[in-house]
Amino acid sequence: MKPNIYCIIMAGGQGSRLWPMSQPSAPKQFIDLVGVGRTMLQLTYDRFCSICEPDHFVVVTNDEYAHLVRKQLPELPEQNILSEPFRRNTATCIAYANTFVKQHDSEAVTVVTPSDHLILDNNVFVNSVRNAIKFAENNDALVTIGVKAYKPETSFGYIQFGDVVDPSAPSLFKVKTFTEKPNQEMAQIFYECGEFCWNSGVFVWNVKAIEMALSKYLPSVQSQFDHLDSMPFTYWTKEAIRQVYDECDNISIDYAVLERATNVYLEQTDASWSDLGGWDAIYEQAQKDNKANAITGGRTIFKESEGCLVSLPESKVCIVEGLKDYMVVENNGILLICQRSNGRLVSTYAADIDAAIEK
Repeated sequence: MKPNIYCIIMAGGQGSRLWPMSQPSAPKQFIDLVGVGRTMLQLTYDRFCSICEPDHFVVVTNDEYAHLVRKQLPELPEQNILSEPFRRNTATCIAYANTFVKQHDSEAVTVVTPSDHLILDNNVFVNSVRNAIKFAENNDALVTIGVKAYKPETSFGYIQFGDVVDPSAPSLFKVKTFTEKPNQEMAQIFYECGEFCWNSGVFVWNVKAIEMALSKYLPSVQSQFDHLDSMPFTYWTKEAIRQVYDECDNISIDYAVLERATNVYLEQTDASWSDLGGWDAIYEQAQKDNKANAITGGRTIFKESEGCLVSLPESKVCIVEGLKDYMVVENNGILLICQRSNGRLVSTYAADIDAAIEK
């Protein structure tokens, strides 16, 4: 392992599209969504253990989830768990973590990753990250990991890439454009074109490169962390962090920096990847029987049913009869039964439950 590599894990989201399995008290990154005995946060940590030491992991999370990070990743020094007083999206999160890493090693290269993604080919993915690290070590470059698309998917962002940067690095390209989740027609065009990858949300850069980019394209945020950087980490009180966050914009790193910068590159990977953003992604990744039924928790007997997804507490037994393309999910006393095609609406169902409880 190289001593100046750090891994920043962003773990502050609420995961509302996976309600009721993911709830505000325990979002999806703190849950074993795929039934392997490790939560999504722990799987993310496991993925990058071959790249950096435990004390070089930094987790940024919301104040209310810091205790879950400590419980699930006891290997990390407590100071490496950075608590956000409230959510300000990925640009502020990254500026915060980058300032922390810079105080420990101003020559560091960081891998920035979400905490809730499923990657089946870890070795392939990590090798792609290593390629990006090698490039970022020696260049003023912002590198994003792009996943080779295998279908016209509408739930992911896309990155258009141009020419290969170096013949000796055939999977590294100059980035042309970023596109948010397209409609079906555009997704089909992107897929058939062959010049687009899925945006994995994993980034690699050195601390100076991203600091310079934030200073140029998002000075209102970076200036706040420059002030924080002027004092030792031991002076970073909760009140000091809150004052910084009060002044920061709620904006993604993609929109604020990467879509505007000219030194953005893409390392393409063939790894099997999903952001598990909703129940459709969970269903796609789950093992299925000969009627395309999937079980991700509990015990279920299917009778004259097909295309269904069931996720229950392990102690529960369920019989599903006569349903087609439905999902049945129970967690924390809440039972959801709806068509799988309406999975995108579960966050609104959660709001309906909250309103009903308040009455």
